[in-house]
Amino acid sequence: MVYSQKSLHDMVEELKKQPSIAIDTESNSLHAYRERVCLIQISIPGTDYLIDPFRIDDMSELAEVFADPSIQKVFHAGDYDLATLKRDFGMEFNNLFDTMLAATALAEPAIGLAALLDKYFDIQLAKKYQRADWGERPLNHEMLSYAQLDSHYLLSLRDLLVEKLKEENRLEDVLEDCAALARITPAMKDHEENFWRVKGAQDLNPRALSLLKELNHLRETIAEANDRPPFKVFSDKALIEVASTQPRYIEELSLLPSFTPAMLRRFGRQIMQTVNGWRENPEAVQPRDNHRLKDREMKLREKLLEWRKEVGEKEEIPSNAVISRDLVELLAHFDPQSEEELAQVMQNYPHRFQKYGDSLFQIVKRTNQ
Repeated sequence: MVYSQKSLHDMVEELKKQPSIAIDTESNSLHAYRERVCLIQISIPGTDYLIDPFRIDDMSELAEVFADPSIQKVFHAGDYDLATLKRDFGMEFNNLFDTMLAATALAEPAIGLAALLDKYFDIQLAKKYQRADWGERPLNHEMLSYAQLDSHYLLSLRDLLVEKLKEENRLEDVLEDCAALARITPAMKDHEENFWRVKGAQDLNPRALSLLKELNHLRETIAEANDRPPFKVFSDKALIEVASTQPRYIEELSLLPSFTPAMLRRFGRQIMQTVNGWRENPEAVQPRDNHRLKDREMKLREKLLEWRKEVGEKEEIPSNAVISRDLVELLAHFDPQSEEELAQVMQNYPHRFQKYGDSLFQIVKRTNQ
């Protein structure tokens, strides 16, 4: 257990001796208004570390390990872990290996960690705490044991998958994708109030949108005051129903399909105050900014997606293991007009360029015609 600055330092000294470390995190997105990383699990041969970031003021020593290119960092489906660690601690990552990307390139029928550990090690991971509140303290022993296992077997799984990738001549592909994952995964944004994120908002007329904006602000205010995720205050569907029907009396709320008696008791008065205030002074909503791709870019993107699907079927691997969606978007956006320009766009994917460069350039040329 890593609960102090000194124990963090002692752990880091051990990590610096390792060629690779396995990492996982637990966050409280289902239980807090602003989520945060609540636990960091790191495994090396013989030792599992559980780090409580709530009790450690300075994580910079650990950040140095994560940025060190001489130490491989092993994740499974690491995009969320990377995004939250970058957001909360400003961390950067070099030399990453993601076992889910490896399993994808091997066309594994099930790429979840539990499925892979069951298949290759006959180990069954419990699912009891997948949706637990990792922000609560103290964490009980059973939760800590659950968290420990998420990183404990990753190095062994990595070793097994690497051997299979070598046999299939796909290791270089996966390493390119892992490097891209570390490089382009952005820090997760802090929670922001945005009524356009309410599911169904795009289907409302301007007047209903105006009310939805006010209702969403009410939900955000209640959620922040109670440190709860907005969806646990009341649902998107409930917001849409109120915005669409624009009730005049509180009794009308009980007729809406998504409103339970408990919701009516807790929030009915506040909702009606919001509706009545809006009715007296409705504010027009600015149209949503829609970023539309140019026709040429859209056409090239579709051609590239069709090509990678065909290649995936031929090579018997998922299409995103041929080239990633991010690389498709990059190629469609820059639209290279020569093989030299294509090489420049694919400078971070040299193995893919060597393997597929000619085919990709032919697609670009045909789309230009």
